[in-house]
Amino acid sequence: MPEPIRYESIQEPLDDEERELMNPDNWDWDNPIEGVTIGDPKLLLTLEFTSNELRALDALVAAAHARGLSTEEFIKHVAFDAVHATPA
Repeated sequence: MPEPIRYESIQEPLDDEERELMNPDNWDWDNPIEGVTIGDPKLLLTLEFTSNELRALDALVAAAHARGLSTEEFIKHVAFDAVHATPA
């Protein structure tokens, strides 16, 4: 059984206007407005490396640049290659 949808905010409103906008009792449930996503939604992933790990990544940076990719793009390719190489 799916979990119920939560409509309450997980943070306090900043002011009275925001409090009113966040209140589901004030929403027009009978006339929803459809939103349109522009482009492909993305997620930014932050990775932490120690200084020793960063020194070890020098070879990765060189490999990325040799392929004409940024370090981030190269890491993404390597990660997806690893996922596809792992048997399901």
